[in-house]
Amino acid sequence: MSYSGMLNSLSADMRFLFENAFKPLTILLNICMINSRLVAALTKFNEKHCHKWALLLREKREKLNQILAAIDHEDFDEVKRLFSEVFYGVSAGKRTDPGMAGSLLYHMAMVTKMETETSVLLEELCADLPDIVGQLWRFYGDFASDVAWLTKEIVPLNLNPQEVVSKASLSTAEKIGTFTKLIEKTKALEHLLSDKNPEAIKHLEYLFRDWSRHIVEMRLRQEYETIKGFLITAELTKTIGVSRLQDAIKRVQEKFGEETVNIALTVTLKVGMRREKLQTIMLSDHFINYTMDLAKLDGRMQFLNCPIFGSYQYIAEKLGISNAVGSLFCVHFCYAHAKAMLNTVLPFTFALWQPQRMATHGKCEFYLKLAYSPTSLTSEKFIPLVISWNLTRKCNLKCPHCYINATTQQLENELNTEESKRLIDQICEVSRPLLILSGGEPLLRKDIYELISYGAEKGLKMGLGSNGSLIDDVAAKNLKEASIETVSISLDSNIPEQHDEFRSVGGSWEKAVRAIKALRENDVLVQVNTTVTQRNYDQIDDIMSLAERLGVENFHLFFLVPTGRGAKIADISPAKYEDMIKTTFAKAAKHKLNVRPSCAPQFMRIAKGMNLEMRQWIRGCIAGLYYCRVYPNGDITPCPYLPIKLGNIREKSFREIWFNSGMFKSLRDFNALKGKCGACDYRGLCGGCRARAYGLSSDFIDYCGDLHEPTELKGDYLTEDPWCVYQPKKSH
Repeated sequence: MSYSGMLNSLSADMRFLFENAFKPLTILLNICMINSRLVAALTKFNEKHCHKWALLLREKREKLNQILAAIDHEDFDEVKRLFSEVFYGVSAGKRTDPGMAGSLLYHMAMVTKMETETSVLLEELCADLPDIVGQLWRFYGDFASDVAWLTKEIVPLNLNPQEVVSKASLSTAEKIGTFTKLIEKTKALEHLLSDKNPEAIKHLEYLFRDWSRHIVEMRLRQEYETIKGFLITAELTKTIGVSRLQDAIKRVQEKFGEETVNIALTVTLKVGMRREKLQTIMLSDHFINYTMDLAKLDGRMQFLNCPIFGSYQYIAEKLGISNAVGSLFCVHFCYAHAKAMLNTVLPFTFALWQPQRMATHGKCEFYLKLAYSPTSLTSEKFIPLVISWNLTRKCNLKCPHCYINATTQQLENELNTEESKRLIDQICEVSRPLLILSGGEPLLRKDIYELISYGAEKGLKMGLGSNGSLIDDVAAKNLKEASIETVSISLDSNIPEQHDEFRSVGGSWEKAVRAIKALRENDVLVQVNTTVTQRNYDQIDDIMSLAERLGVENFHLFFLVPTGRGAKIADISPAKYEDMIKTTFAKAAKHKLNVRPSCAPQFMRIAKGMNLEMRQWIRGCIAGLYYCRVYPNGDITPCPYLPIKLGNIREKSFREIWFNSGMFKSLRDFNALKGKCGACDYRGLCGGCRARAYGLSSDFIDYCGDLHEPTELKGDYLTEDPWCVYQPKKSH
C-alpha cells in the first residue's frame, strides 16, 4: 500500500495524528492511546488473531531498552531479572510470556502442526495436490507485508519472505541444533552481564536480532503452511464434499495429534526444558482465560484468539468460502492436538470436551474433567486420582526400609488374574485414576503385562513401581507394548556400593541404572524415587544430576514413615526435613527434573512460600481424598504407610469401600484434624502426614507389615504431624 493510500484508509483522527507525529509530546501520547486501532488499520490479517507474536516481540524490545537503561544506572539485579524475562520468559498468575526461547519453540511446533495437517489429509485421501499456487502467493504476500510493517520499528531483519519458505523444512535434529546454538549464545552473554563486562552491551542487540530472526522466519513458515492447508482443503471440498473430508479427518485426527505433540515434546526436552513447560509454550501465541477448580477436579481453557482461524477468516472472506471448512479443523485437528498436549503434561487421566469453537462461536473453549469415568454414576467431590496397588509381597531384594515387609515368597491369598481384572472394573465405576502397580517387585507376577494392558484398555493410566533389577531391553519393550505410561525406579545413592548396601543385594545399582536406560531407549517416561536417610542426606544433588544424565524427567524424594521395616531405621530430624525440602526445591531450578517430595506434605507450604508453580500438585497429603492403596490380598488402606484395613474387595465393592468407609470420611473432613494441624492455616493445602501422625503416636508400628483393623487402632491418624516444624498463625 502506498503512503497516500495508507492514509486514505485511516479515519480522520488517525490521519491527523499520523501526519503530525513529530509535534509535541501530547500528540505522541495520543498516538499511543490509539495504537491498537492504528495497527488494526495497517495490517491485512486480523491483528488480534494473527499477530500476538508481534505484540510479544514488541514487549521484549521495550524490556531490552529497559536493560540498557539499567546497565547505565549499574542496577545489575534489574538487568538480570529483565534479561531472564526477555529470553527465558516469565509466568506470574495468568500473565505468561514464554520469552524468546518459548516463542521460538512454539512457532517451530506450529510449523510442524500445519505441515502435518496437510500431509496426513492428502495421504489419507490418496489425493493429488490441487493447483493453489497463485492464491497461495497472493495471501502469503499479504501476511508477509504485515510482518514487514510490524517488525520495522522493533528489529531490523531485511527478510526475503519467498526465500524463507523456499527452504527445506527443518528436521527435529536441526530444530534442536538451531535452538541449542541460540541458548549457548544467550548463556555466554548472561555471563558477561553477570561479570558487569562493558562488552555485553553491544552484544545485546545482536542477540535480540538473532532470536527475532528465527522467530519471525518460523512465523512466516507457519503462516505459509496454514494458508496452503486451508486452500487445499477448500479445493478438496469442491471435488469430494465436506462430509467425505470430515470422515477422512476423523480417521487421522488421533494419529495427527500424537505425532505433532511428540515432535514438540522431543524438541522441548532435548533443549533442556521440562515437560510441564510444553503447555505454556504451546499456548504462547494466544490470549487465554484459564481456570482450574481443584475442588471439582475440572478446568476450562478459553482461547480468545486463534492465529489459524484468523488466517482462515481472512481467506474465506476474500474467496467466499463457508465457515464449515474452517470448523472441520476446530472440531478435529485442533481438538486432537489439545488432547494430545494435555495428555503429555497431565499426570492424571481426563476427559475433554469442546463446548465452543472459534469458527462458530467467535471463541474456542475446552473443558476437562480429571479422572472422569463414563461408567461412574457419582458426582462426589473426592474420587481417586491415583491408586497404588501392591500386587505382591514377593521381592528379590531385602530393603531395610520396606513398608510392606516384602519376602521371597508370595502371599497365599494374593488376588489372582481374574480377581485383579474385576478390581480394575470396579475402580472404573468410581473414576479413571493413575493406577500404579507395585510390590514387592511387581515384575515377579507372571500376569503383569496382561494386567497393564487390561487397565490401559479400560482407560486408566498405568504406572509401575520397580527396583529395576528385572528390566532389560526385552522387558522395557514388553512394558511399552502393554501401554505402560510411566515406570518409577528406586535409586538411593549415586555411589553403587552404598545403594547396594541399602538394598542388601550386590549389583542392584547397576541393574537399576540399566533399567532406566532401557526404558528411556523405548520411550517410556521414567521417575526416580530416592528415600532420604542419614546416609544419603548429602548426596541428593548428585543423585538428581545422575538421574538427569540418564534422561529421567521426574524425581520423587521419599521421606521415611515409621511403618513396615522402615520403623527400625533412624530417621533424619524434623528440622532436616524442612531444610531438605527447601534445598531440593532451590536446586531443582538448575536441573531439568520435575521434583516432588513424598510423605512430606509440608512441601506445599514451602513451595508456596518460595513462589513456585503449584498447579501440578493437588494437595500435600491426598490419602483418602484422591488416593488409596490396595494390598496384595485385596485389602484397601488410605495409603501404603497407613496400614489400616478399611475393607476387602472380595467382601465389598471398591465403590462401597471408597465412599462409605468411616476413616475415609474423617480424612476428607479437615475440621477433624487435631493439634496444630487442625489449627493450621495450611491445613487445606498440606494436611500433615496422617501416616507419620499415626505411626509416631503409636510408639512406632510393628514392623511385621501386616494391617490393622480400624477397631484395633494403635495410634491416632488425625493428630498433628510431629515432624512438621511450622507453628500455625491462627486457630480454628
